[in-house]
Amino acid sequence: MGKKIESYLMSVLSSRLYSIGLEMTNALMRTARSQLMSVCHDLSTAICDRNGDVISLAESIPVHCANMGLTVKPCFTHPDGMKRGDMFLNNSPYHGNTHHADYTYIAPVFWAGELMFFAVTKGHQADIGNSIPSTYHSNARDLYEEGAIDWPCVKIQRDYSDVRDIIAIAKARIRVPEVWYGDHLACVGSARTGEKRLEELCAEYGNGLIKEFCDAYQEYGARRVKDEIGKLPAGHWEYDIKSDAIEGLVHEIKIHIGCDIIPEEGRIVIDLRDNEDSLECGLNMCEATVRGSAITGVLNRLPNDVPSNEGAMRQIEVLMRDGCVVGKAKMPYSSSLATTNLADRLISGVQALMNQITDKLGMAEGGAVQCPAVSVISGKDWRRGRQPFVNQIFLGMTGGPGVNGHDGWVTYQYPCTGGALNWNSIEILEQQYPVLIVEEEILPDSVGAGAFDSAPACKFVLTPREDPVTCAYSCDGIDNPPRGALGGGDGHKAAAWKYSLAEGEASRSDLPPFAEPTIMKGEAIVSESSSGGGYGDPMARDPEKVCHRVREGWITPEFARKTYGVAVDTSGEEYAVVEEETRALREAARQAARRD
Repeated sequence: MGKKIESYLMSVLSSRLYSIGLEMTNALMRTARSQLMSVCHDLSTAICDRNGDVISLAESIPVHCANMGLTVKPCFTHPDGMKRGDMFLNNSPYHGNTHHADYTYIAPVFWAGELMFFAVTKGHQADIGNSIPSTYHSNARDLYEEGAIDWPCVKIQRDYSDVRDIIAIAKARIRVPEVWYGDHLACVGSARTGEKRLEELCAEYGNGLIKEFCDAYQEYGARRVKDEIGKLPAGHWEYDIKSDAIEGLVHEIKIHIGCDIIPEEGRIVIDLRDNEDSLECGLNMCEATVRGSAITGVLNRLPNDVPSNEGAMRQIEVLMRDGCVVGKAKMPYSSSLATTNLADRLISGVQALMNQITDKLGMAEGGAVQCPAVSVISGKDWRRGRQPFVNQIFLGMTGGPGVNGHDGWVTYQYPCTGGALNWNSIEILEQQYPVLIVEEEILPDSVGAGAFDSAPACKFVLTPREDPVTCAYSCDGIDNPPRGALGGGDGHKAAAWKYSLAEGEASRSDLPPFAEPTIMKGEAIVSESSSGGGYGDPMARDPEKVCHRVREGWITPEFARKTYGVAVDTSGEEYAVVEEETRALREAARQAARRD
């Protein structure tokens, strides 16, 4: 047992690691070529200790967070070993990564001849060589139909120089090779920035002290989570959550979640083994996303000062089985959408299950994905010699669930991002791509109502400026909108359709929920995002909050009366609650509920 690390030094060193992660993130955002990384922030960085376990996370996406160690571990068994100057690339859901679009770059950090850390950067590439122009392929029956290149933790650099054959293969298979290569360089630069700063840290404090700190900090993370779990009651709980079917391909998928709290051991066990086998589609999850999603759902219910390290996350045991749709992916089953649709449902399900255990940080289910407002758009740009383009957009998707004590977050988007992604700037998007955003507006009366409302849904309309634009999306939440919690209302149903600009919305033609339609000039594609569920009885909502939402235009006076039992006087500039009428409305609602 090494000497005790003083509290002040643990605070200093953990802050240093966090600041290194922020510098890695900033380097990536500042140098990436695609809007997906540079603007929308679809990326994560991590620092792993000498054992390959996460020791620090900076500004990371939830579904990327609790699984970085899984992505790093294959480096230890690489046939060529590891040495200073190496860089590994892992995008394989069969080898510890999330899905093929998330290229993870891993730089082992050596000091004084000793392996000390790993600097890890994960970036969602705009194009990965899929058989359709999208990084998501819901209809792919297997890996080969999906079409992505699978890099099972290969060396992409040796002695700080690119392995040129790997770069050449990637460029040859990708529609927008220069965008891919620019993002590749940004990811390499981010990881190398982390490596340099970690070497400086080791030089300053010495390898012995750094190793003692890492061990002590992992132990501290475990102790903090054990203390929090120890406050929960012992018992077993279950929860079911469903995702929409893909017509003609996949039935409605139910995810069954079991949870055991063992407070005397400070452990939570999430059991996902009682789910169906892998399916011939791209919705299958993988070990990394199952673990990341389940742990995220639990951590969302714990205090936010719990350390983001493996010691803390290790107290949340996730049971899964091989060859399961919510389990470990096996080739050749496709896990193209492993980070989105079922992952979002799993995160929502775990955090909603815990409402049965505690109301602390209680949460409803979050918005379902991925409506056309967050589709992958592709085509040719007539302004640039009909040069091809491919990029995912992040715009009119809200999804924030009601939370005990707070209304839903408008820019939350969906559980696997948890508000960590930025929305595109409409003006910058229209400059870079040949599209026009016709409309992006909050939909009135679309909240999941509760004592604490969800964020409202959003309507989004896009049209090509000249050449056709393909919009690939996988719109869950049409048949199974997110559910409310503790009496809260369900979320708004998602929707996708198109219409003729000349004829208006009377020419509406509904689109399939999972599709990649080509939208012609003169047509517009329309997206209504799913909203999250509400938390708590809407009749218990503060009438002044209801009045404020009416004044903001988020809900109508009629919705306020019917849903919350609140009468609002809209005659003056400052709307006001009609208190006597409100009391009468709510009393009538209570009496009706007792009769039922």
